[in-house]
Amino acid sequence: MTPPFGPVRQLGYVVTDIRAAMRHWLDGPGVGPFYYLEGNGALAQSGGVQIELVQLRDDSPSFLHTFVGRFGEGLHHVAFWTEHFDAGVEAALARGYVELHRGTSLPGRPDSRFAYFDRGAPDGTAIEISERGADKRALFDAIADAAEGWDGIEPVRDMAALLSEVTGTAR
Repeated sequence: MTPPFGPVRQLGYVVTDIRAAMRHWLDGPGVGPFYYLEGNGALAQSGGVQIELVQLRDDSPSFLHTFVGRFGEGLHHVAFWTEHFDAGVEAALARGYVELHRGTSLPGRPDSRFAYFDRGAPDGTAIEISERGADKRALFDAIADAAEGWDGIEPVRDMAALLSEVTGTAR
């Protein structure tokens, strides 16, 4: 059977201490380097799967706070990347998912939409349909390339600098 959304591309964790979470992944399974964006999160790659860490920064109500309130820190979502965002959203809704949240991961840039969906998983894990346009593809490919043969040097890096480099835009 072919999965309706393609392969899982990302595991997204909600954490309360992003530095400790990065240290866990770096020191334990050796995943890295992490690209960190202040106030946003961190990304690293392990083989064909990206690890995303999202830290709760405030107490404002959100679907992330709802998750942590019910299940604690941990795996919040699995993401599927697509160049056909609208079709992915339609497929999720047709399979009985309810949309929780929608936004853009690279504000002001085309083709960077994402949406989270829930279907009542016992552990609260949601799915994310994430549009992978040119800029996001360049960023994600650069993060994956950095992980290949990574020697442990510079375990936490600046995501804003990488994004500027791969898209040719000012920081």
